[in-house]
Amino acid sequence: MANDKEQNKAAVVQDKKDLQPAAKAKKAQVQVTQPKKRRFTFFTDVIGELRKVVWPTRQETIRLTAIVIGICLFMALLLGSLDYGFSELVAKVFLGGK
Repeated sequence: MANDKEQNKAAVVQDKKDLQPAAKAKKAQVQVTQPKKRRFTFFTDVIGELRKVVWPTRQETIRLTAIVIGICLFMALLLGSLDYGFSELVAKVFLGGK
């Protein structure tokens, strides 16, 4: 029984050793077969991707901008009022009134 386990371990180790050179050979082949890209293909790729973008219409842009500004104003009023309320509370409770 112990001998079988040792043989299995040896077989697994041998299998791993056999796979390593094949993996290295594949990496070498992949690197050799890929063509070298030109230096400025990045910019052409960026332009190509920007052409695929679905840009919002003018009306959508105006509507979404108004929503963002409205939410910002609401949050400013909410946080401002909370700040004012807590500062008054602290002034009355901890500082003995003003």
